[in-house]
Amino acid sequence: MREEARFDLIYDIAETMLENGAEIKRIESTIRLVAKAFELKDFNSFVLINGIFMTARCNDEVVQAKVKDIPISPIILGRIDKINSLSRKITEKKVTPEEAKAELAAIKQESFASDPLKIFAYAFGSASFCYVFGGTIWDSIGALFLGVVLALYTLYLVPHLNMSKIIINITSSMLVSVLACVLVRLFPVLQLTSLVTGGIISLLPGVPIVNGIRYLFDEDYNSGWSQMINALITALCVSVGVGLVLRIFELL
Repeated sequence: MREEARFDLIYDIAETMLENGAEIKRIESTIRLVAKAFELKDFNSFVLINGIFMTARCNDEVVQAKVKDIPISPIILGRIDKINSLSRKITEKKVTPEEAKAELAAIKQESFASDPLKIFAYAFGSASFCYVFGGTIWDSIGALFLGVVLALYTLYLVPHLNMSKIIINITSSMLVSVLACVLVRLFPVLQLTSLVTGGIISLLPGVPIVNGIRYLFDEDYNSGWSQMINALITALCVSVGVGLVLRIFELL
């Protein structure tokens, strides 16, 4: 494999890791080790939470450079683990660059969680957090229903709609709030606060906040503040959606 192709493969590895939520330092250390195994000269990289800059000297003369903006995406730990295993095999010279490229393509196509499992996670998470935050068993059953509806909306309807992440978060929280209000009207034994709290828990940016704090403590201020602002905007969108519905419900 030519040096330019090896350079592109390293960038593809970094891009896939970043798209699936890998830590910045892990990405940088991985691609530097892979570049050393591929014998790329003067290799340099700079990884942000939403972008990768890479340069290397190819054919002893031409400086290869690549820059790409990568949107912040949900975390898929299974894919990150597979790529880490692939990078170890590359550094140990157990696979050729051609084999590594084919294996990376297979990893990118692999599904690490089925839709039924995701729906179960939404439902179980909503019901559990509803109970943890003071809801009754009946409230948890109602929150479980809200979790299922939110999962169906997120997995099957959202991909067919050309909406920004901000609009998706607002409409998702509004959907949960409207259904919670309807359930409270139909079943007075249910508590609106517990239902809404459990229903929107899957939308809250817990992991991004933790990662943002970690980046700040590691003195990676660009990635840290980017992650924190992203989490803040997500929480604000969820609050707007819930607040609008509850205010209308109160007026009615």
